Amino acid sequence: TSTFLVALAERIAFALATVAAVLDPPLVVLAGEVAQAGGEPLRAAVAGALTAATAYDTPVEVTSLTDDAVLLGALDAGLHAAREAVIDSLRHRPAHTPGVPG
Repeated sequence: TSTFLVALAERIAFALATVAAVLDPPLVVLAGEVAQAGGEPLRAAVAGALTAATAYDTPVEVTSLTDDAVLLGALDAGLHAAREAVIDSLRHRPAHTPGVPG
């Protein structure tokens, strides 16, 4: 493993350790161009550095998505919220009374 890869993995693990201490995630997924370029060697180095930095043995994986995962996730969340708002408004609208406009 190269010195650069080890240094990068340690920096990523440092940031992840802060999040893991608060959220205790069941899985960490590395995404983006750097994760894709680093692949398995980066994943293994981050997993090792994260385990060394925390008391957790949180699995680390690299996403297979090559698109912008954050953008896709935000789009999915927005569509879900809009769908729920429409359904909720239909559920709680007053019943139409025949002969009364509206």
